[in-house]
Amino acid sequence: MKLEMDGFKKAHELLKDYIVKTPLIRNEWLSKKYACDVFLKLENLQPVGSFKLRGATNMIANLSEEDRKKGVIAVSAGNHAQGVAWAAEKFGIDATIIMPKPSPLVKIMNTEALGAKVILAGENVDESFEYAKEYLKKHNKVYIHPFNQEDVIYGQGSIGFELKEQAENVDFIFGSIGGGGLMTGVGKVMKEFFPNCTVVGSQSTGAASMIKSLQQGKLIEGETVETFADGIKVKKPEFKMYELLDSVVDEAVHVSDDKVALSVLELMEHARVIAEGAGAINLAAFAELFEKNPRRFKNKKIVLIICGGNIDINLVDRIIENGLIESNRRMKMNVLLDDRPGALHQLTKTLMESEANVLQVVHKTDVPFLQLSQSVVEVIAESRGESHSDEIFKAVSSIFKILPRA
Repeated sequence: MKLEMDGFKKAHELLKDYIVKTPLIRNEWLSKKYACDVFLKLENLQPVGSFKLRGATNMIANLSEEDRKKGVIAVSAGNHAQGVAWAAEKFGIDATIIMPKPSPLVKIMNTEALGAKVILAGENVDESFEYAKEYLKKHNKVYIHPFNQEDVIYGQGSIGFELKEQAENVDFIFGSIGGGGLMTGVGKVMKEFFPNCTVVGSQSTGAASMIKSLQQGKLIEGETVETFADGIKVKKPEFKMYELLDSVVDEAVHVSDDKVALSVLELMEHARVIAEGAGAINLAAFAELFEKNPRRFKNKKIVLIICGGNIDINLVDRIIENGLIESNRRMKMNVLLDDRPGALHQLTKTLMESEANVLQVVHKTDVPFLQLSQSVVEVIAESRGESHSDEIFKAVSSIFKILPRA
């Protein structure tokens, strides 16, 4: 696959008539925190809540009349599905979307609401791809790949053209990588317009096959695909995409889901932005690199691509809780008590004197290793941050034994 700047330019001009030119917003809180100019490219504000409709729309707009009559088919965990469904509806053609069975219900419902037929097949995107191969042997439809097609990549790269119109200079740009279409397209355009810009790709540690491939200089298939960032949950990287990414990505970083959850929370609180894991991960990746070497970012202009906002509502409370724990504003302790009158009162008195805001106390006596004279109390409490959290822990542990978390 040979990508030409002319293809990106044509896609940018075509898409102006169909999609939103998303804002590039400087976030004051993040800029102060990191002593640099942090900008958010808000692709979560697209009509389907994701950048994915750029590539899908560009691909479908360039189909011949004969191919449009056949209808299109796509494989996706959600965002590409909605992008293809949205574009197909715009051009009046039939769309069939194959999604993994565990796909978030909201993404399934949104895809169907756009008029597409949804088929649930496979436990992950890779298994859905295998199903699609068999499906296409029996049905004559046009396949819209989520990342490995020129017109799709050209569409995603239109983000770079918008950034050229919105910023005089960009020193660092962070974007998430699933299959690689976004950062292949954006990276190619950014290297043309901002030659000195450092392009950083990010994935979750639980599904970091492409990042590890880029780090080690060879294709590595992931052993696991465990992450709540379903938009970048890809186990097996494609060699063609690896080669393209390797030519434009300067740094590759993977971060834990706990760090991603913290970034989802920070974007909610300090940017009023709802980002799914695949979008928030870029803030987590930036924070990871900043922690290792803050000086390299001093007074620099940083762009974080918030590539999607289709967060699974059913997971929001758990994501927020993980973010609060990661930021030391919520703590969980399993405290071993002597099962005697007054022991629980002594624990709650210690917590009160430490000014912990107790949210929940669960008294357990059926833990297997306990002696008959013992019990375990699980405490969930709020604190004001890391130092206050340490004070609470020290106060409790000076009197009681705190058990390791399972």
